[in-house]
Formats: sequence, structure tokens, C-alpha cells
Amino acid sequence: MTQIDDIKARLDIVDVVSGYVPELKKMGRSWKARCPFHSERTPSFVVDPERQTWHCFGSCSTGGDVIEFVRRIEGLDFKEALYLCAERAGVELRAPSQREVAEREVHERLLAANEAAAIYFQAALAGPDGADARAYCESRGLDQTTIETWQLGYAPEGWSGLIDHLVTRGFTQADLVEAGLAIEGDRGAYDRFRGRLMFPTRDARRRLIGFGARAMRPGDEPKYLNTPQTPLFEKSANLYGLDRANDAIRRQDRAVVVEGYMDVIGAHQFGFENVVASNGTAITEKQMELLKRYTHNVVLALDADSAGSAATLRGVEVAAGVAERRGTVELGFGGLISYQEVLDADIRVVALPAGEDPDSLVRKDTERFRTLLAGAKPVLDHLFEVVTGGVDPADARARSRAVEQLLPYLGRIGDEVVRASYVQKVARFAAVDEATVTRLMAEQRLHAAQSMRPQPRPVATTAEVKAAKKATAAPRDGETQLLEVIVQRHESRGTALGLDPGLFEDSLNRLVFAAWLADADLADHLAELDEDTRERYQALRADPLPQYEPRQVGDMVTAMARELRTRRQAARLLAVARDQAEAMRAARQTDGDGSPVAVVGEAADEFTETVQRQKALAREYQVATGRRTRTDDDPRDGSVA
Repeated sequence: MTQIDDIKARLDIVDVVSGYVPELKKMGRSWKARCPFHSERTPSFVVDPERQTWHCFGSCSTGGDVIEFVRRIEGLDFKEALYLCAERAGVELRAPSQREVAEREVHERLLAANEAAAIYFQAALAGPDGADARAYCESRGLDQTTIETWQLGYAPEGWSGLIDHLVTRGFTQADLVEAGLAIEGDRGAYDRFRGRLMFPTRDARRRLIGFGARAMRPGDEPKYLNTPQTPLFEKSANLYGLDRANDAIRRQDRAVVVEGYMDVIGAHQFGFENVVASNGTAITEKQMELLKRYTHNVVLALDADSAGSAATLRGVEVAAGVAERRGTVELGFGGLISYQEVLDADIRVVALPAGEDPDSLVRKDTERFRTLLAGAKPVLDHLFEVVTGGVDPADARARSRAVEQLLPYLGRIGDEVVRASYVQKVARFAAVDEATVTRLMAEQRLHAAQSMRPQPRPVATTAEVKAAKKATAAPRDGETQLLEVIVQRHESRGTALGLDPGLFEDSLNRLVFAAWLADADLADHLAELDEDTRERYQALRADPLPQYEPRQVGDMVTAMARELRTRRQAARLLAVARDQAEAMRAARQTDGDGSPVAVVGEAADEFTETVQRQKALAREYQVATGRRTRTDDDPRDGSVA
């Protein structure tokens, strides 16, 4: 038994879930409640105590074990959730390495320095030095309650006020430099933030990891200054306000992303609690991954200038795998379109009226802001308007240039029906037939494929083969085969980066996938993995695969993941149907002559609903496995919730 199995054996999933979901009630062999991960009226969240698993049959359409539940409900990554569950189960995980101990000590010291700095900044804002900053806050509509809620502060002018204060509290200048609070100069350290309004930035676990700062004096540059990259803070990997917005995002199943700190604070003041900020930059891939923990529905609320700017949505072609995964990756229009397919996400854009930003509009006309968010357009529709908006219909060359810009994005749409709709739209704009657009798109994709230089497939080493023979056997229900493709074929990375870790229900498989997500060159860092995870990874690498064409790998990963999800949903629905059937039999009554009385009401309705879902899921499975096309669906049968 692995340590993960030991943790799961000691934690009863019903006890853990009921601690977060008090309304969880027993129904037959299972337990049921409204899903804590999305809003719903009819309970679709089912916990199976025999299998120690949970599943949402509603819009989430996902599930997993107790560790996965804690990961999702707490907004953690898998490793963090594992440690939290281990603590609750009384299981001591492997002793941390010296490097891990050192990193933990550094993190704790820097977190303490940030908290102490925040207190200093708040006191300065309330004191005589903060008069101008308080006046600015008042001019922006921030009352005292809001200032205190968001822990806003002020960094006084002067070169060493913060350093002098924190040194007397036991911190060294080196600590403050490492935390990004001070800068090491030729004559010693000096305060990084001076004469600025301070915005503390916390992560999803509410740890104070850094600061944003706005200049108070006209002409001070930059206008906004952030904590530099530190062991705690990475600007492109965090979202301002997520610590306060995560519950609302999960509850509403939608996140609204704005650009600035004031945009977030203003939105929250007026009841839009699912709003976060991208720290003044274009949305990045790491920020999208962070949001994926809470929702797959994202709205980008951009001011008029940013909405039409290539710089705001510039970035990387995620699905094509062109991105440099170790660097800062900003998602451009193409990246966002690819992400919709990879994550099964709905990414939309709302362009605000000229001269308005989210903060000004929500204060001036709250209902208009609400209406604009509700009417946000799919990112490709927005792109089409941006590219074609200024084109003279009579200018054939201008139309051709616009089509050339649009073609790469059309090719990244995975759904054939959706892609055909946009091909038709582009053809009408260009005044050509659809076949011409399709041919141009194919030629461009062929050119892109020919320009790529796929790396040779690594051959399993003798050590990997030996490890595979003695490693704990991995389940062969489809997830292991999927993971083999992921870890063996580098072409899978663009697609697999968007897979939900919860898809891998086997704990060791999930650990391997989490490690692979964090490090594309995992094979070079096996010593950092625990023994069980390392052996599973080596086994996955050693199992030979057919020589798939590089261009097929991404589509294959998508298809395998879809088939795996569908098959598991079918199995879980079958278990629920059996429970409901038993409940109906127990509820049956007989009248005086012994004739049966039909069961009506909630039990019968739930059973009927489950049967309909089973039918729809059977069709989905046939589609996923290529035995049926979507156009063959009978509209009378309904669809999967």
C-alpha cells in the first residue's frame, strides 16, 4: 500500500465531504446533495461510500476521490491537497529533502516579512504621511470599510523607512531584498516602494505573496510597480483578488478578468464578487490554469483601446505547442481559441464603451456593466470584429489580408460544426465560396506542419524496463494508456496541458501527471520524485507505443480523454440508477387488495432523469468512439446534463 492509499483508507469520503456540504443526505447506497462546485436547484452531486468516490452529474460532469475533492473545494494543486489530507489523516508523508526544508523556511520567512510590511503600510496610510493617498482613495470612491477590507496601505517617501522598521522586528536586509521589498544598491539596500498607494496581493490560500503599488506623484514612473519575481511571487502566475473571488467564481461558475486593482475593488464594491485582475498585463497561460481550478467560463472585460489591441491579447499558440513553457506566456487570440478546445472552456470578451474602464462604468452605470457582461461575445466573434472592422469591402487586397489573419484561428477550432460556421462567415466576408476558405486553411496548416521539426521518440532505457516490471501495476481502464501517450510523446503537451488532473483517478497516475505538468523535462529530474511515483513514470515510459504520426497525437489525446470521461460517467450513472431503483422499490406501497401503487414524486422524477442521462451518455460514448456522428442524434432523447 502506498502512502496515498494509506491516506485515502483513513479518510472517509462521506465525513470529509459533509464537512464542506452539510446538506449531504443518504439515498440508497449513495449520498446526494447539490453540487458545491456550481449553482443548481436539483441535486446532482453523488458520493459513493463503497468506492470512496464522488461525482457531479450536472454541469461539472466530473468527479474523483477524497483528495481530488479537497483539491477542488480548497482551490489547491494536487501536492497541496495531498499534504492537507495527510495532515487530516494523521499520515506523515516522506521526510522532506534538505532542499524542500530550506525552501519552506525561506517561504515562511518571506511571508512573515510581507505581513509585517502590510501592517507598516496600513499604519502609514492612516497617519499624516498618507493624507494624499487617502484623498486619492476618496476620489476613487473607496470608503474606509473598503480600504480596510482590501488592506490598502501607503509606502511613505524616503529611502529606508520600511527597512528601518522591519530590521527592528528581526528581519535582515537580505530578507527584505529577497522578498522584493527592498533593492540592493551600491551603498546598501533601500526601499523599493516609495510614495505609492499599496495593494497587497494574496494567493488563493490567502497568503500575502507580494504587492502592487500606484505612484501618487504626477510624473513618477512607472505608474504601477509590482513586487519583482521572488520565491513567492510571479506576476504572470497570479490574479489580484482571487483570494476574495474564488468562492463566488466557483458558485457562479464564471470568472470576470479585468486589468487593474481598482477595477477589481470597484466591481466587488458593487456586488460583482467573481472579478479578478491580471495584474495589468494580458491574460497569461498560467493565470488561465489557475482559473481552471474554479471554472471553465471566463469573461475578459477590456476597455475599448485594449479590446482592439493585439498587444493585449498577444501571446502563444497553445495548441500548436509553439510556446516556451518555462517562460512567461501570454495568451493571444489564437491561444485563447485553442484553450477553449483544450479546456472545454467558454472564453468570452466584452469591450467596454470608449473612455470607460470597469471601475468607472460600474460606478456610473452598474446595470449597463451587468448587461455588457451578460452579452459578452465568444473570443472568435470578437476577433472577427477586430480584424474586419476597418476593412473596406470594396478593397479585395484588404479582404485578403484580413482572411490571412483569420485562417490560423479557424484551424484551431476543434468542433467541426463550429469551425464550419466560422468558415462560412469568413467566406461571406471575403466574397468567396467556402471551399476556397477551406483550401486556404488546409494549405496554411500544411505549411505550419512542415515547418515543425518533431524530436525523435526517446527509447526506454534498461533501468526503465526493469522498473516497469517491478512497479505497482497501473490500472488499464484507459487512463494509463492516455498517460503513456502524454509522457512518451512531446507533441501531446499542448493538448494535455489543459486536461483536468482529476481525470486520473489512480493516485500514482495523478502524481505523475502533476509532476509532468510542472516540468516538461521530467525525465531529467526523476531523483526529485518519491520512489512509487518514479517507478510508475518509468513503467509508463517503458511500455512501447505504436509510431503515431506527430500531427495525430494532439487529436488522439483529446479523443482518449473524452472516451475515458464518457465511459466513467456511464458506470457512475448505472450505479446511481440502481440505487434509485432500490429506493423506488422500498417506497412502493400496496392498497387494501394487495395491488401495487405506482411511486410518484421526487423518487420517480429522479429515476426518469437518470435514465434519460444514461441514454444521452450512450450516444456520447458512441460519438467519442467513432461509432456514431453527432448528426445521428435523436433530438427527442435529450442531452447529458
